[in-house]
Parts: sequence; structure tokens; C-alpha cells
Amino acid sequence: MKLARFKNLGFAALATTLISGCSLFSSEEITYKELQSFNQQVTPRVVWESSVGGGVDHFYSHLHPVVVNDMIVAADRDGMVAAYNRDNGDRLWQVDLRGALNLSKSGWWSAGEPMRIAGGLAANNDVIYLGTENGDVVALNANDGSVKWHQIVRSEVMATPAVGGGVVVVKGSTGEVIALAEDTGEQRWKHVSEVPPLSMRGTSAPVYEQGGVFVGTSTGKVIVLIAENGQPAWEARLAVPSGNTELQRMVDVDSKPVLAGAFVYNVAYNGSLAAISANSGEIVWKREYSSYQNLHFSGGRLFVTDAEDTVSALDSQGGVELWSNTDYSGRHLTAPVRFGDYIVVGDRMGYLHFINLLSGETEGRLEVDSDVYTAPVVADDTLYVQLRDGTLLAVRI
Repeated sequence: MKLARFKNLGFAALATTLISGCSLFSSEEITYKELQSFNQQVTPRVVWESSVGGGVDHFYSHLHPVVVNDMIVAADRDGMVAAYNRDNGDRLWQVDLRGALNLSKSGWWSAGEPMRIAGGLAANNDVIYLGTENGDVVALNANDGSVKWHQIVRSEVMATPAVGGGVVVVKGSTGEVIALAEDTGEQRWKHVSEVPPLSMRGTSAPVYEQGGVFVGTSTGKVIVLIAENGQPAWEARLAVPSGNTELQRMVDVDSKPVLAGAFVYNVAYNGSLAAISANSGEIVWKREYSSYQNLHFSGGRLFVTDAEDTVSALDSQGGVELWSNTDYSGRHLTAPVRFGDYIVVGDRMGYLHFINLLSGETEGRLEVDSDVYTAPVVADDTLYVQLRDGTLLAVRI
């Protein structure tokens, strides 16, 4: 389960215990399903392997690589960003942002601290964007890694920025949605929403589409802001807090909204998965699922990894469940991605699982030796996987 984040003084002592260093791991015993035998139909293989810095260590993160033209660009938590040839893994350039931004000598938070990159990577028009837990938002030229601009927003940025309509939009960990000018990084507007006393360690990545910014909130809602000025257009509630404790009342929407046709799809923790009218915010259908992972939409189907590590497929038109795979309970699965005829998820034990997207049956598996902490990235015939220790893999079938 994701770590909770405490936001008031009443939880201060417990917050220090849980959040110090944002560590993923605790001393409690974790139970999980052992791997089951399966009817192998596909044999995934690693075609090249490289490494980017020290990875993300044991910290909570969804830092992931991004494809830019014929490159795959990746970063580590400390501030190393590197580009690799997509075909063979040769490194094309590398930059240490602490040195490039002169943060190794001084920074507004503390001299010599790591960058703590956690939000990103995103790319648009040959520019790469990333955010940090220290409150930095950085734009890099994709051709050589040089810094285009650097802005400090003074809020933890833990999710991938959204780029479009001339703005770069980031979501802060305490409810802020901040829009920066795409060309200069100058702040255009800031929207602040309410936050509960307790929420998950993580935030929903914003999405830009057709002049609007779609984002999930820690209060169980999906909201749309007008990209030009940050004014709210509509909101839709996916979950209502219930229960006697703050833990039971957590209803974060940490999943990135998915826009497909006339609908927005999203899911809440302790709430529902819903289809929402993109124009009005009216909920078209709603099904009981609890998740903090991103959804995946493909071929008229929605794929979700829920909070119990069950992977399910739903018909996007009516929300009817088509199949459900419960073979990986407790293995801390990533969000699902489609790769050819398969839905691929990674787990904390160092495996990629290839699930037939029509039947829900596992038909392939690849051991990769380190925690697959974030969803793989798909480009053409290759699956790019960033592991917790900084290893970057290119996988094909």
C-alpha cells in the first residue's frame, strides 16, 4: 500500500515516522502470492541494458523515462538525466542538474542536497520537462540536455507535468495546480484546492486537452481548470469519505485522468472507477474499484491495477468487467500498459508479467533482478523499463 501523508499538527509524530525520507518499506510482514505456473505463449527478452545514476533508491516515486524522437531519456532521483539511442542503448548525452543549475553549492532548500526528481519525465516539441520534491520545475533541450529554463514553485512536484496550449502544468503535493509559460517558465496562474488531514503519498498527474487541464484531487474528485487562466470549469466526485478514522476516510484520486472520445475516465482510492462526460462533468457510469495507479485505455477497454494488485479489464462503454487476474496479490504491481497483444505489469520482486489482453491469462514472464517500481514505457516494438536501482532496459518479444 502507498504511504499516507499527514497534513496537520495532530498527526505530526506519526507523520515523522512514516514520511521521513519517504521510504516505501516498513517492518511489518508483507504477504504476497507466489508465482504460479502458466501456459507460456511469448518469450520476452532484454535487447539492451544501460544505467542512469543511482535510480530512486528506496523512496516512493513514479519517475519514469520518456521517448523523444529516436531517444529514450531517463533520470535518477539525485539529478542525473541522460539520453540513450532507442535501438542500441548507446548514451547520447548526460547532464547532472545539480551542477548545471549550480545547486551542488547552494539551493534554496539546503546546500548540497540531491534534486529529488520525482515528477516526470514529459516531453513536447523537443523539450523535456521534470519536477522535483524540492519544488523545482526544469525544462531541458532534448538535443543535448542543456537547461532551457528553471523555475521554483515551492511545492513538492511528484507527478508528471502536462504540456499544451503554451503552458506547463504541475500538481503540487498539497493541492496546488500551477501553470508555467512553456517558453520561459514564468508562472501564469495557480489554483489551490482543499486538502484532507490525511492523504496518499503521491498526486494525480494533470492532463492538458482541448484548452482544459484535467486533474484528480486528494478529496476524491476530478476537476477541470481552464488552461488559459486556471478557473474551474467543472468537478466530478468519485469517492465520498467514510469511516471512523482518517485512514478509512482517504479518497485520493492519484490516477492520471484518461481522455478518450467524449469521456474522461478515472479511479479513486476507497472509491470508484467512473466514466465522466468531458463536456459537463456528469458521471455516465461508475463501478466500485479502489486504486492509486494510472488507468490504461486501449481498443475500447480500460485496464486497471487495483489496491489489492488485481489486474482487470473493463468495457469502456458501460463499465462491465471482462476479466480479472488475481495471481499477483501483494506483489505491489505497477500500472498496466499495453504492449502488442499483452497487458504488462511489473512487480516489486523484479518481474514483468505479460497478460493476454483478451483473456486475462498470463502468457509470458521476464525476471529483471530489481524492483519494477513504475510502469514501463511502450514505443513501437520495444518496452522500456526503468528499475529502482537505475537500470534501464529495452525489452522485446
